[in-house]
Amino acid sequence: MATAASVPDDAKAPAEKDDLGRRLLWITAFRIAAVTALVGTTAILAFKEGEPLGGKVAASLSVLAVATNLLQIGVALLLRLGRKLRLLAAIQVAGDVAFATFLVYLTGGSDSLFSFMYLLAIVSGGILLSAKGAWGAAALSVLANTLVVAGLQRGWLPPIDSALQPSRLSWDQLIQVVFVYGSAFALTAVLATYVAGQLRTAGTRALLAESSLLRLHVLHDAIVRSVATGIATTDADGRINYLNRAGEEILGTAAASVQGLPLEKVFPIVVREVEKGGDRAVRLEAPWVVEGRTPRQLGFTITPLIDDQGVRLGSIAVFQDLTAVRNLEKRAARSERLATVGQLAAGLAHELRNPLASMSGSIELLAQARGEGEGDPLFQIVLRESERLNRLVTDFLAFAGPAAPRLDVVDLPAVIREVCSVFAADPLVARCPPRLDLRPASALADAGQLKQVIWNLLRNAAEASGEGIAISISTGVSAGPETTFFRVADQGEGVSRENLEKIFDPFFTTKAKGTGLGLSTVHRIVDGLGGQIEVESVVGQGTIVTVHLPASPR
Repeated sequence: MATAASVPDDAKAPAEKDDLGRRLLWITAFRIAAVTALVGTTAILAFKEGEPLGGKVAASLSVLAVATNLLQIGVALLLRLGRKLRLLAAIQVAGDVAFATFLVYLTGGSDSLFSFMYLLAIVSGGILLSAKGAWGAAALSVLANTLVVAGLQRGWLPPIDSALQPSRLSWDQLIQVVFVYGSAFALTAVLATYVAGQLRTAGTRALLAESSLLRLHVLHDAIVRSVATGIATTDADGRINYLNRAGEEILGTAAASVQGLPLEKVFPIVVREVEKGGDRAVRLEAPWVVEGRTPRQLGFTITPLIDDQGVRLGSIAVFQDLTAVRNLEKRAARSERLATVGQLAAGLAHELRNPLASMSGSIELLAQARGEGEGDPLFQIVLRESERLNRLVTDFLAFAGPAAPRLDVVDLPAVIREVCSVFAADPLVARCPPRLDLRPASALADAGQLKQVIWNLLRNAAEASGEGIAISISTGVSAGPETTFFRVADQGEGVSRENLEKIFDPFFTTKAKGTGLGLSTVHRIVDGLGGQIEVESVVGQGTIVTVHLPASPR
């Protein structure tokens, strides 16, 4: 069970101060209303019985009411400063006792109907200052009431009006009256102390519960906002009422723009699957396309949101961006295929190269032995095709077992200029001159293997471009951590979406004379250098290939 000791001291003191201020304010307002009503009613009754307007009793009651209300207004003004609240509370309790004393004196002492006002002063002391306030008010009440009653009985105090002279009591009767009042005051102090203790305990428990609830709310809000998974909730009508920060980042939209919208308008595919699943949790993947951004693959888990009574309050959608995971799976699957094909290619290349060299040499000798004759064009065809087979075998070997990279700091612009200068001699490139935009960038790579990657990408771009259309080559520092890039862009026919996922597969090609090993070799080399390749292509507009490589250490 929560106790007062469970509340931190640094949080308890300000809370108690605020609570005392609130109690003072409420009691002050109540006192002003009660005094005005009580004294006003008494004065009206006095007037009705023929008391002149300037009568001593009515005038005294009016002065008492005004003085008491002025005290309350002064206390209320001091409350705004928020200082010495306990002193203000003590003044209020003493003022209550003084008000009750004057009221009893003005209305006949032992014959007064307003002796119960002392009880209210004691209760007020208990509410404001706990046990000390209750017993202090009780002691003051006993002393003040005894002095007034005894003073009027024995003539020590003159009555405000001779008509209000109390009935004469003997000493025994006077002591009995004082004892009865004292007992009532003491009993009221006991009850006020108990009630004040209960109120204090309840206030402490409420403070503890409020503090715990606030901490829990802050923790819950921090968890929901900080989690890297998108979270969206809907009400019973299926309208989105919450979207966390990660959800905003994944969807590329602000929470305010989707709040209040039906879930089917934001996630139509998800809603259809949820309707099929009924009240069960539904897990699925769906593409997410935002204009101007790369399409992404999102994974969803939709669960009914049900309270402890079994009533469905809505739904909660938890979603993640699985694009990177799916791309990684595709690269892993491609690497596995490349490894398998590479083993086959290595064995096949070694088996083909030796007989191919023997055949090519034999044809050359045969052609020389025959001299100039009708068979020469046929020999040329055989030699040309043998050379093509030899290049294919060479590509096989390069793809199957590239040499281990010798990593060094490579100046990307310098390497690209060197490759372009050599490539310019190629007739294919002469009709598609490269356009360079080379910014300072260095990578940790193998210069020889990097030249092979650039050469293959340039040749592919040139073959895809029309005559007179330049190829763009650029370099720079990637937005990702510790990476640089170079980019080759053409304005050719582009690659369709279904073929885009296959371009790095061995032997896949869309060219009439291609072997399908160029881009496979490029991918294998870049993967061995610890880099990544990104390809963007639009049919009819061209293709952009970006190679990200580890940046050289500074």
